[in-house]
Amino acid sequence: MTDDVMTENDQAVQQAARNLFLGCVPERKAELEDFWEKYHPEFQLMDDAGSGGTFALEAGLFKIVRFNHLAMRAFWLASFIAWEGYSAFYRSTGAKDINLTRFRSMVQAFRDMLSAEDPEVVQLPPGVPEPGKYCDVKNDVEARAAGELATIATGWAFLHELRHIQHQQDGTSAAFNAPSTDQHAEELSCDEFATTFIMEFVANYAEQSGDDEDKVRQKREVGVYFALFAMALIAADQWGASESHPAIESRIENVIKNMGAEGTGISDAIAHAAFAALRIIYPDAPKPFGL
Repeated sequence: MTDDVMTENDQAVQQAARNLFLGCVPERKAELEDFWEKYHPEFQLMDDAGSGGTFALEAGLFKIVRFNHLAMRAFWLASFIAWEGYSAFYRSTGAKDINLTRFRSMVQAFRDMLSAEDPEVVQLPPGVPEPGKYCDVKNDVEARAAGELATIATGWAFLHELRHIQHQQDGTSAAFNAPSTDQHAEELSCDEFATTFIMEFVANYAEQSGDDEDKVRQKREVGVYFALFAMALIAADQWGASESHPAIESRIENVIKNMGAEGTGISDAIAHAAFAALRIIYPDAPKPFGL
């Protein structure tokens, strides 16, 4: 453990990471165990101290995934914001009747959190519990739904990083100072891996659990879309391609292709509304689904 890594119980961090993946894709427990056995990923919780640019979620050194509380809080809050964007459209009676007051205040809280020296001092918006705390479905069904979707979104982001580890150990990662096309290809590969890992065996989970397959697929698709929504919020005003990453919109469209046409279409409608709300605040934000 290096000096800039927090000293809290490292084993608890490793177990929390495992629990996150198992919570998202319990039907792939054996494959996850095989992955751990072969690649030995190590999760390191970083310090949030310091102002500006403190967001940390990255893979490197062939086995290490580094992250901080800010990253966890960002994916959690972003999912509640995405749900509110969808809900605002659902509650409206027409295009001119959309009330985005709460959505706007939640986005502002998100921006404040990203720029704070200590993200945990920024109060979460009313109705948003602390990360990992799920509301009783009987008391607030929407908050419970957003919390469960946030877990899938966070799992998707961490699966993306696991694919980087896999690339590095297998010798298929983009070389240092590789052309941007190679770096972009790796990022898209990691997006595809995370998406496929979550979606591929939905039928298996539905059969094991007795849940309706379409509803399971819909829930997981929305969780993936909310991960992409979180990325768009985190990268606000920097949505274009960089040397290392494709444009956010390109990544979203690629994930939509990865998910295919087996879903119910409801997940697309929810994501469409969430991104449409975001574009009202940020007209230049990514516009998937032909917005």
